[in-house]
Amino acid sequence: MNEAQKKILIVDDEPSVIIVISEFLKWKGYQVLIAVNGLDAIAINDKENPYLIILDLRMPGIDGIETLRRIRKTDKEVKVIILSGYITDDIKMDGDYLGISSYLDKPFDSETLYKAINNIGE
Repeated sequence: MNEAQKKILIVDDEPSVIIVISEFLKWKGYQVLIAVNGLDAIAINDKENPYLIILDLRMPGIDGIETLRRIRKTDKEVKVIILSGYITDDIKMDGDYLGISSYLDKPFDSETLYKAINNIGE
């Protein structure tokens, strides 16, 4: 894994989820960026150019799919994992169009998330 692949943006409005994921990823050697809503995620993605975004669907303001639509206008390359308790077939159809790499249900375990991250690089 090169340095660029070590930068991950976590987008979630639940502080407990952010803490669990960020601490785990830091322990695994990743550089972690955090956004608590879609607009912050768009701005951070534009500025920091992460390799991967771990994106919640239900957030205040704009939801995860709309956030990703806006990000895709300027960034076609960033990898995305959806992490949500509300993944539906409609979401997956939108996700296929928007280039989502993986879907994980909440609640999740850290090892499943880590496997999903590693599978993106393959």
